[in-house]
Amino acid sequence: MKKKLTTDELITHMKEKGITFNKISEEAAREFLSHHNYYLKLSAYRFNYSKYGSGHEREGEYQGLDFGYLKELSTIDMHLRYQIMEMCLDIEHAIKVRLIDTVSQNPNEDGYNIVKLYLKKEDPQFKILRNVNSHKSGEYCKDLIDKYYPFFPIWVLVELISFGDLIHLCAFYDKKYNTEILLKNKFLNTIRDLRNAVAHSNCLMNKMTEQMEDSKQPDSILTTYIKNISSISKSRRTKYMNRTFSYNIVTLLYVYDHYVPLTAKKKRYEKLSEFMHNRVVRHKDYFFNNGKICGLYDFLVDVIDNLSSKE
Repeated sequence: MKKKLTTDELITHMKEKGITFNKISEEAAREFLSHHNYYLKLSAYRFNYSKYGSGHEREGEYQGLDFGYLKELSTIDMHLRYQIMEMCLDIEHAIKVRLIDTVSQNPNEDGYNIVKLYLKKEDPQFKILRNVNSHKSGEYCKDLIDKYYPFFPIWVLVELISFGDLIHLCAFYDKKYNTEILLKNKFLNTIRDLRNAVAHSNCLMNKMTEQMEDSKQPDSILTTYIKNISSISKSRRTKYMNRTFSYNIVTLLYVYDHYVPLTAKKKRYEKLSEFMHNRVVRHKDYFFNNGKICGLYDFLVDVIDNLSSKE
């Protein structure tokens, strides 16, 4: 069990690990850790930096890592989470619209039957219904629950279930009626995981350079999606599509591109491009010596700028 440390002790610990306080003074770092962020979260971004190896006089210390870099990465990550949450909500809404529209055009469905079939087969223990009913005390769902429970039409149920259950419901409908509401399910699982991560304010950029597990391979649909961007060479595509962080961002962009209407996604891509070219590079000098971060940034900028330039 690790010992609890005071803020002053944490700063001493960071200095022992080779973290400098040139961009941000120790006093400013102390204030930041006390009022704006906490050590466990801030220190997570250190994994984007290498340590001196065995035999070096500074063995085990981080190379070229300043507290200011950690602070800046945590701030960029916060802004990125806000962007991603908005995108995930847009995707979720678009899927709901597509599902309800598909049901409305199906002469064999009244909107109640599919819910009855789904719950009977996929929820025999009534977990979904119990979870829905648990929200009855909330201000935003109680009227719908009071009016329809337990016999929900699909256009009501989608407003009361989680994103994961929405994906499951769509998959059930696709299988029953041979429709294609969903993309490959694993793509939407990535969106679900991203949505959950940003909703809980988890770090996204703490391991930006981490390689994908050996047991996993980039999906050919996504590699082809990137292959169509002329500014990205084959070697860069191979390199960054095998990194978990950039692969997940590309997955998000691909799914967003598939589901969201043209006007809305055009505005989103312009907003993302503005974010990448302005806020992200506000302190670009902090990262000049970290080629891994710079290379990843260049790759994602090319992807996003390509999307924002489309007519």
